[in-house]
Amino acid sequence: MRVSSRADYGVRALFDLAQRFNQGLVQTREIAYRQAIPETYLHQVLGTLNRAGLVRSTRGPLGGHAIARDPNGINLYEILAVLDGPDRHTHPRAVDEDCLDVVLATWHELQSRSEEFLKSITLAFLVERQRVTEPTVNYVI
Repeated sequence: MRVSSRADYGVRALFDLAQRFNQGLVQTREIAYRQAIPETYLHQVLGTLNRAGLVRSTRGPLGGHAIARDPNGINLYEILAVLDGPDRHTHPRAVDEDCLDVVLATWHELQSRSEEFLKSITLAFLVERQRVTEPTVNYVI
């Protein structure tokens, strides 16, 4: 499965905001720096996510962005559907129960399994996975 840069940046931005859930607004330049995303492109992606209700944005010098919903309730499939469109990764030919084209049926099965996988991964899961993989810093004097 191929993920567009727009979707990758969007997931990274939401992941960054999910790590700071309920901690206030985060400025675009901070997200761009931490996630290595071009700031001008990130503005466009955040605008799309804001219109979709996944991000809450406030303008002004004290403004910024925050995730609009609980990270447990936002999955990767929803994010990709918002940024790339819900039909971006679907096969154009429909398959019915009597389909004898095993290749076409295989592509549809792959699509179905990919959707199930993406729906099972929430932003909260990614945040927890990151926390588990980060080394624990222990300062001893």
